[in-house]
Amino acid sequence: MELKNKNLSVIGLGQTGVAAANFLSRKGAFVTVADGKSREQLLEPLKQLCADVKTRFQNPEPPSDTEGVVLSPGVDINSPFLESTSKRGIEIISEIELANRFNTVPIIAITGTNGKSTCTSLIAEIFTQGGKTVHAGGNLGTPFISLLDQGDADYRVLELSSFQMEATSGLHPVASIILNISPDHMDRHKDFESYVGLKKKIFIHQTQKDFLILNQDDPNTRDLGKGCPAECILFSTQVELEKGVFLRGNKVIARLENSEMEVLSLESLSRGMQWQVENILPAIATALLLDISLDAIKRALHNFTSLEHRLEWVRNLNGVDFVNDSKGTNVGSVCKSLNTFDRPIILIVGGKDKDTDFSPLKILMKEKVKHLVLIGETRKKFKGILNGSFGYEESETLEEAVSLARAKAEDGDVVLLSPACSSFDMFKDYMDRGTRFKNIVKNLEG
Repeated sequence: MELKNKNLSVIGLGQTGVAAANFLSRKGAFVTVADGKSREQLLEPLKQLCADVKTRFQNPEPPSDTEGVVLSPGVDINSPFLESTSKRGIEIISEIELANRFNTVPIIAITGTNGKSTCTSLIAEIFTQGGKTVHAGGNLGTPFISLLDQGDADYRVLELSSFQMEATSGLHPVASIILNISPDHMDRHKDFESYVGLKKKIFIHQTQKDFLILNQDDPNTRDLGKGCPAECILFSTQVELEKGVFLRGNKVIARLENSEMEVLSLESLSRGMQWQVENILPAIATALLLDISLDAIKRALHNFTSLEHRLEWVRNLNGVDFVNDSKGTNVGSVCKSLNTFDRPIILIVGGKDKDTDFSPLKILMKEKVKHLVLIGETRKKFKGILNGSFGYEESETLEEAVSLARAKAEDGDVVLLSPACSSFDMFKDYMDRGTRFKNIVKNLEG
């Protein structure tokens, strides 16, 4: 991809947009970053831009002389302001696609609706313990394009969202993982079929030398590998597999290359990691397939703690466990979190709506949830679905929600914040929401 002396545009001045613009500038392109926000709203990222990068504010449309466009993941490729550029035949790509065209390091790619960050981080830790040089990023935090500046590596491990895959076409991982698929971001994607199609793009360029790792327990993922030439490996927490990684009681078993081995016992893991089995199994499969030693896998898993805001144990107070799952921003994630526990749950749920159908939660909540505390702008929508069939209370603040939940909790119960919604109606982001929850819980008096 020739960049020198090209007029190129980057849309979106967030972390990814800054990294992409600076990369293009260093390659000799004439770069303009466009954003719909005002200059005053973007003063901090502005300070990080190379001096020769031009900017335009309150107008995200690429300049008329642009010869190529790079999108930040928050920018929908179907946005009306991109129509004229697209009609002129100008190429519009994602930051992932841009980085991929200059990447020379083997890629391990992880996608799915839930669990991506945990699985990505765990794979990076296992490979590091195995003596490999690993760069981890993508949706996890560090943009893919920034990883190129970190020098050579044995692998680059990328968490990939559906947003990042919209304008990505050439990705070729040596190992790709699809953890699960359930409806999410339906306010952006046309329909569920389109959303699944974006997830499938992770393996469309794989060959017979590569590996595709899929969740046997998820009906939306188990058959996705049909027609893919890569070797398909399954993982399961529910059934034993002819080929794959699965649970037998509380033991993790790997059955690969016509041999079987016991990897470890779940009892040897931290409390938080015992709740993350569905993300542990594909990480183990990836490591074994790419020749990481069993000792390195065990070391990594024994030392790894669950990620912040994802089934994060906060505190036990008078026999009640308080768990922060603020990263649970969709129905599928909450279902997985509810199924983690075999104890009564007081669930704090709600937030900003993403055009989500909450009805799949109703049956599971009847089975798992002892009491419900509703927060955020989706309270009315939740009440409509419950239709008087469930005990619930409403709360204007998170502090009040925790107080109400605690009052309903008894010895052995779990108070779980797992909102099924984004946080932007009440908080800066899901991290702000989770941090607030933890601070409230830690300040509760015994």
